[in-house]
Amino acid sequence: MSRPSVIPPSGRALRQEEHDALFAAMADIVTHSHLFKSLDDEGRKEVLDSAFVRTFADGATILAQGAEPGNDPEMYLVLDGKVRVETQTPSGKVHLAELGRGACIGEVSVLTGGSRTASVTAIGEVNVAAYAKHRVDRVLARYPKVKALLESVVESRARDTIEKILS
Repeated sequence: MSRPSVIPPSGRALRQEEHDALFAAMADIVTHSHLFKSLDDEGRKEVLDSAFVRTFADGATILAQGAEPGNDPEMYLVLDGKVRVETQTPSGKVHLAELGRGACIGEVSVLTGGSRTASVTAIGEVNVAAYAKHRVDRVLARYPKVKALLESVVESRARDTIEKILS
């Protein structure tokens, strides 16, 4: 099993049993996900091998709106647990979504390099597979359909956010 080139101090490499479980979970997620369905076996292996696990306790901030993502922002795939997504507006917080297993978060900063567009908080303990931008960029360059689908997800979430803010 290969490992990500750099794992930040707040993360850790996957153990073999986690890698195997993640591969099984990813196969299930890929089967039911529009985002990953165009990956071939090699692409899935590349995605799996570049992941590292982060665990967040109940109430922990996973992403903070407005935070600069740094030189190599990360995108997360929720492995288990749920997260709450909210955005701060001049008139207060707006609840955008609760997301669970298989959901992608942090994709906007990874695609754009901009600051985080929403805050994401753990509901209960949450485990995510984390992917550094440079790894995501490599996969997206090889699989333009995945890139187009991810961009479509971002656009759809932006429209949904605007509708919720206006209502």
